[in-house]
Amino acid sequence: MWRGHDARLRRDVAIKEVQPRYRANTVDLPDARRRALREARSAGRLNHPAVVTVHDLLEEQGRLWIVMELLEGLTLKETVAHVGPLPVHWAAWIGFQLLSGLRHAHGAGVLHRDIHPGNILLTGDRVVLSDFGIAAVREDPAAAMSSTVPLRYSPAYTAPERLRGQPVSPAADLWSFGACLYFAAEGRPPSPEAEAVVTPGRTGPLPALLEGLLERDPARRITASRASGLLTETLRLEGVGVAPYRPAALRPPGG
Repeated sequence: MWRGHDARLRRDVAIKEVQPRYRANTVDLPDARRRALREARSAGRLNHPAVVTVHDLLEEQGRLWIVMELLEGLTLKETVAHVGPLPVHWAAWIGFQLLSGLRHAHGAGVLHRDIHPGNILLTGDRVVLSDFGIAAVREDPAAAMSSTVPLRYSPAYTAPERLRGQPVSPAADLWSFGACLYFAAEGRPPSPEAEAVVTPGRTGPLPALLEGLLERDPARRITASRASGLLTETLRLEGVGVAPYRPAALRPPGG
């Protein structure tokens, strides 16, 4: 990742170089190109404060760069490593913002497929989901219905049905979101071997929310709307008011 400056628009940007898995192996360049295009196109069709903004995709002499907004802050993973488990109101606020972005992505037909604390950025008053490198667009049956778990994935934050070889779905993204919220509140990911989620020793709606999101059967997993309601209630009990979720406008094609 590089810091750059767009001289034409006079703004600082982040430039992410997309590399083959094995840098010296040029056979992997087509795969790197496909991943770069997928990430740029997936994030590029979204327009939400909780989703990283992609400006451009550059290619020069076989090297690929994604130009995106510059965000300065810590990831959720780094934040928890520094301060430990987060207070309820902080974890719930992060969850509410992140879920709004995820609902926007799902509404646009984009499934992220790789949500984990390392690609959730906390910067200023924003919570931003980044790294759409293995995202899928539901209109693309080959990508959205694939049951293959990519090599570059995070087992502790991957929905059980995906590990069983079932196709990706919005419910799988919600499980990963729930695992990240559990990590924020508890300082560790949920145990993948557990038959049931051990809820934190807290009162209020948060334990019910985590149990509902981390339900191993996707058919019984709570919906994004229900999760948003429980987060709103958690924040209300903590004395934090948030506006109801409203779908954000999609970015026009080519915008």
